[in-house]
Amino acid sequence: MKRFSVLFALGTIILLGAGVLAESAAVSEDTEQFVKNIISKKGILQEKVKDIKEVDFNNLPEEIKIQNIDDTAIAMYEIDVEGEAPVYVITASELEIKTQLQNLMGKMLLNLGISGEISESTFLNSASGVMGAENKGYVMLRDGDITGISTNLEVKIPGEGEIEIVVYKNGEVVGFRNTFDLNEVGIKSDYDTVGDGTINFNKGDIISVKVVIPEGIILKDVNTLLEITAKR
Repeated sequence: MKRFSVLFALGTIILLGAGVLAESAAVSEDTEQFVKNIISKKGILQEKVKDIKEVDFNNLPEEIKIQNIDDTAIAMYEIDVEGEAPVYVITASELEIKTQLQNLMGKMLLNLGISGEISESTFLNSASGVMGAENKGYVMLRDGDITGISTNLEVKIPGEGEIEIVVYKNGEVVGFRNTFDLNEVGIKSDYDTVGDGTINFNKGDIISVKVVIPEGIILKDVNTLLEITAKR
């Protein structure tokens, strides 16, 4: 049989013809559906797929020659199609698929803020305009992590101390915040991020945010974004 080479970049999808045998391993449901979506675009009915297995790159058949690959980023999948010879797909590896699915599905931004001038510490309003409280805010739909916070505000009357934008979970301060010096008037911005797994929450937890203002200070138009990463 004629030998051939396959050259590709990450994200390229290649369907290889039938008649090739190789050692393989089972894949997760997410990866299986990902591969099914690929082959359906190539005219293969998903309902005809009997099995999908990941091929071992260390035991490729001699008919397939792939050079300089990183098998943490790509993988080959064997699709057993009912009534037809097997089909092979080269695309992202299972690890890469899980990472991309998490990135695409997990990141969310919670919008909070207050319009107009304020001079006392208060909880921020949600995007729907409802003022938060220690036990009133956004209810989490899934387990996950708080991964970022950013705030833009205007200082109308300065003073001593710091303004703090403080995150609460179920009425308790989680220790993650934006801070601003009060030495001069003007529009100020701050942002902070933290890695996944550092500040976690469970589904059903209530997340709210409070602006803490020292006495004698006047602010205007507080806009805050809270980034969360939900788990599947």
